[in-house]
Amino acid sequence: MTNYSEHVHGSDQLHLAWVGDTATTLTVIWRSCDPAADAVVHYRLPGEERWREASGRHRLVDELGALQEVTLTGLDPQTRYEYRVGCGPEQQGRVRAFRTAPQTGEVADMEIVFVSDTGLIGRVDGLTDGTEQIIEDITKRDPLLVLHGGDFAYFDTDRRFQFLEESIDYFFNQMVPVASQAPMMPTWGNHELMYVLQERIEPWLDRFATPEGSEGRLNYSYDVGHVHFVSICAFEFDDPLPEERLRWVIEDIRAAQAAGQRWIVPVLHVAPFAEGRNHPSNLALRAQLGPVFEELGIRLVVTSHDQAYERTYPLIDVPARNAPTSTSLVEYGPGDGTVWMKVSPGGKRSNINKNFSNFATEEPPHWTAVRNNTIHNYAVLRFTGDGALVVEVQGVRGDGSTPVVIDRFTLLASQEPVFAHDAVGAGLTAEGGAS
Repeated sequence: MTNYSEHVHGSDQLHLAWVGDTATTLTVIWRSCDPAADAVVHYRLPGEERWREASGRHRLVDELGALQEVTLTGLDPQTRYEYRVGCGPEQQGRVRAFRTAPQTGEVADMEIVFVSDTGLIGRVDGLTDGTEQIIEDITKRDPLLVLHGGDFAYFDTDRRFQFLEESIDYFFNQMVPVASQAPMMPTWGNHELMYVLQERIEPWLDRFATPEGSEGRLNYSYDVGHVHFVSICAFEFDDPLPEERLRWVIEDIRAAQAAGQRWIVPVLHVAPFAEGRNHPSNLALRAQLGPVFEELGIRLVVTSHDQAYERTYPLIDVPARNAPTSTSLVEYGPGDGTVWMKVSPGGKRSNINKNFSNFATEEPPHWTAVRNNTIHNYAVLRFTGDGALVVEVQGVRGDGSTPVVIDRFTLLASQEPVFAHDAVGAGLTAEGGAS
């Protein structure tokens, strides 16, 4: 097994991010073993002999070195670049590659991966039996973007590390194969935000670069081609979003729709629809976000948290009836409701029952299209050139066997961008964040 804690020149904690325009910029972050070394990235088009050079800053300095940050600008959209970073000018790392996104608003083929609840490879209790293969499989896919849905390291129960920062360092090193070739954009989970779990968000914010967003980068959004992603901080097990956060989400989505973005994809950690016993549905969040997302015309919501895969039919009238607009398992049109996905675990079984989450009911609820609590999983979102979205969920056993498809469905394209109804604004005056 790879020693993920070993420092390798030019690749220690190497990860990519999108902070600015995803078509023309890219941010590179890595730890240099020399705190005095300048932050420099060399990059070029494949086939070019001459390296271009970009400089940046020290994002964080500690006893192990300097976390460097360099943002490349003036890149060409939908273009592959080679790059390298190092530990000072005399110790350059190996050549790697990344791709830029299509121009904002441009409808194009894109493959994006969502994964969550990964944990750290090599836990002594064996709960992360799927993590290494999940990372290897996503790396082979070489997606344009990786969405991480939170609960990265589980420091509170992985006692190999004395300090949280050591656990975080290990996480970024194990993710290098994925995060060095595609931006890895986080959504914060309870294991990043709950002090009762001996964890805190500040060291994660020190290492992850994201757009500014709101509430000190707890929430943020960005455009990738014709898709607008909204990372929403939802980590409370039973509470709705604070009113200020809900207001920001609605205003952000409406602005993206007004700008003509054809797909709006909210990503949040805690699931409003979850029938697992480990982390059941947050019913307050369901009651709050269901009407709002329906009014806004949101067609897909991606969540995690409970260690089992679940996906609803497209639903309307949430939370009153949770009524499916279709009972097809494979295809939905623009007139259908909102599909709620819970994609978990991405490698780590639950500490609660030391396994995948047990379902509360023998028969699934009437709104459930597909569920599976026997396998690790991650989702592949394929946005096609004709404007559709094909979602495929890969199941991974962690024993090296070939991944299996545990769900696949298509959301057909809308002919025009979906615009929010003015009535959504009425929900902003509700007290306590309720809609």
